[in-house]
Amino acid sequence: MVRKARTNAPRGRRRLTRSEKIGVASLATIVAVGALGVAAGLLLDRLLDFDDALDAGGEWDEGGGVYTRWM
Repeated sequence: MVRKARTNAPRGRRRLTRSEKIGVASLATIVAVGALGVAAGLLLDRLLDFDDALDAGGEWDEGGGVYTRWM
């Protein structure tokens, strides 16, 4: 007696459900957006000198006092 092979027998890994696919895609999107944010932040940090932009107009001197140009 010869048995026929079942066509719907599981072989290897099972396929992901629709919800699992959406979850994996969402996680991949979050990671990608985070990586783009880090890359953009590094690029902006290299291109712009925020030390001068946030400077109030004065300089720290070695004596411990503060000199401002407004005085």
